Amino acid sequence: MRSRGEEVRDRWRTPARRWVVERTFAWLKGFRSLRTRYCCYLVNFMGLFYLALACILWRKLV
Repeated sequence: MRSRGEEVRDRWRTPARRWVVERTFAWLKGFRSLRTRYCCYLVNFMGLFYLALACILWRKLV
């Protein structure tokens, strides 16, 4: 991923899409169970992660 300086400097190539990743992480930070990992098992954590992504997608579609 290119840095922000290269994004402005190189107009001919496709610009970096860093803000998409940062925005998604900010939305996921709103879910308390994901912000501080309370789950001991990876399976439980991934289940909460997918549930959070589904909730975010649902909010954007509605």
